[in-house]
Amino acid sequence: MNLRNAWRFIHRVVSALAVLDTGIDRPAGRVVLFSCHDADRAMSNGDRRFSPLLEGIREIVMELGYTTVNLTHPYAVFRSVKIKDEAITINYRILAVRLCVLWRQLVTPNRAQGARLELEMRLYRDLLQTLSPEVVFSIQPPLAMCQAARQLGVRVAEAMHATNVSLSNRVFATHLANPDHLLPNFVLSFDDVTHATLATLCAGREIIPLKANNPWLHSLRRIQAWSYKAMRKSPDEGKGGKRILVTLQWGYDGERASLSNIIPNGILHPVLEAAFAATTGHDIHFSIRMHPIQMIKPGYRHHSRYVKSLPARYPHVECARASTMPLPLLLDEVCGHITMSSSSVGEAASANVPSLMLCPTLRRGGAHDGFFRELEGSGLVTFGELDTEAIVAWIERCAPRIGRNQSGYDAEQRHQAELRFYAAVIERAKATPVAPANGEYCQGAS
Repeated sequence: MNLRNAWRFIHRVVSALAVLDTGIDRPAGRVVLFSCHDADRAMSNGDRRFSPLLEGIREIVMELGYTTVNLTHPYAVFRSVKIKDEAITINYRILAVRLCVLWRQLVTPNRAQGARLELEMRLYRDLLQTLSPEVVFSIQPPLAMCQAARQLGVRVAEAMHATNVSLSNRVFATHLANPDHLLPNFVLSFDDVTHATLATLCAGREIIPLKANNPWLHSLRRIQAWSYKAMRKSPDEGKGGKRILVTLQWGYDGERASLSNIIPNGILHPVLEAAFAATTGHDIHFSIRMHPIQMIKPGYRHHSRYVKSLPARYPHVECARASTMPLPLLLDEVCGHITMSSSSVGEAASANVPSLMLCPTLRRGGAHDGFFRELEGSGLVTFGELDTEAIVAWIERCAPRIGRNQSGYDAEQRHQAELRFYAAVIERAKATPVAPANGEYCQGAS
């Protein structure tokens, strides 16, 4: 662990100490649990944070008549009252577990192996026994929670937070290499590439991949005409010209070894900033979208300060709106998308927006060679170079675009299909046997 990451870890723990644990009480009705890290809660409704992906599912589940409960994976940085409809937080419980594990490692190192997983699994088992949910929908569910759920016969459905995940994604493949009892029972993916990858990696296992529509995108399309009308007004509206979306990414500031030493400041590559300077006065407007971690996680304040300073230097650059507005609606407005290697390239492709990917690890022979190659043949993805002139030339080739025609989207028909899909997922979860750690099957606890 380098010095910067050590500081981030300390900052994270200190911030977590300010978020006290909540009680765990089962509400009336049939309960469905929704869980994620606070970093996944990239959107806000007033001063309340929520995960757009899980919120899209939660809206449908609530319409089906279920009572929903939110859980924050440790360590939470938002207090329960800052989460839409509040959330269970377990920072101190998890901290106690990890201090206990540390003590065991010091006193009886030969018996400490696996202690953290075992103790955390007991914590999640108690939580799940109290809530007795019909099913858990989660983004990156903890291994211990999956194990506890399988032992209790509670099914976990993971909602994939990334798109276009291919078999060449070694990080994801390594995660899926864990034993089945540490992984969810179902995995929902929202694009063909990821679903095909899951179908291959989960073949013959106790993990069922399911292809779904993006529930947040559906929710936005359904209420777009009235609820988001004000949000879609751009500060640059009426200026015409081209709008380019730049999505920033976590990992280049020392967090991931494969991405280190690529961006000097770990935030935005100098060639991109030079492209801003080169296009001043060219009727080109840039929207910079920060990664949720850069806006939420402790230790990233300097990222936010740097990005927010850019509009003062370049009048055709904005970041506040781009970082808070729903991504699908932003993509309706832009004619091009630039990123290092963010999976938002998949969402851009779905919106028929071309992407320029600049990370050198994506090149042939690079550490991430193979990522997003399935999109290359569509003409919507270009693997470019960290060269200002080439970036500007790519932008000049982008055709101006004003909005996106949604006249063919039958919102109510789609909504009924979504209701049927998630009703079937929950019923299938309740009917599917679960293989816990001991290999014996058990039926659902609820």
